Amino acid sequence: MCAKSNSAEKLQDAPNVWVVLRQLLSHPLHSFVTCWNWKAGALSIFLRVPVYVATTFKYGWEATTTAATVEAVFSSAAAGVYAALTEAIRYAAPQTVVAAILLVGLPAITLLFDALFHYAMGTPNLIAGVAVSLVVSVLSSGFNWYSMRRGTLLVGEQARSFGSDIASLPLLIARFLAEPFILLWRNLRGIKVMCAAATGE
Repeated sequence: MCAKSNSAEKLQDAPNVWVVLRQLLSHPLHSFVTCWNWKAGALSIFLRVPVYVATTFKYGWEATTTAATVEAVFSSAAAGVYAALTEAIRYAAPQTVVAAILLVGLPAITLLFDALFHYAMGTPNLIAGVAVSLVVSVLSSGFNWYSMRRGTLLVGEQARSFGSDIASLPLLIARFLAEPFILLWRNLRGIKVMCAAATGE
């Protein structure tokens, strides 16, 4: 059975992230192959392949086709594994460690192997492709985490149909992009209230 959680786990009794990781790594075949997230793999192709098409098209159709094929194969496989891990630890604690793993550690590791794969296949203009791919990786990782905590793009016991997930993406993307501004506004409002209380206004 792939990763699952319930509302109680979201609010309390969240599993420790290191315990979850040990469990996943003790059964890697099940954790990352059986529970491979095909939804994330499919979406990754549409997000990441255009990056290498855009950075290699001036080198000719053969180079562009090779780069696109390499990225489609690698990104779909890696994103599925990456998302399986994200699904498993999305509610784990502490969330700061989860954030470091999903937004720093995994993008760095994935990008390293991606770059080596492209280098071995002779992809031209590799630095530009890797640079743009890094931004895409961090943003997509953050969005996967955000959306999975809201029941979208899951393949485990609580999975919905892919069509339902796709239909919910526009609103989720809008909320994801607005989230930093909402947090900033709340923090500024809290500071204003504290200042007003301190001055007796």
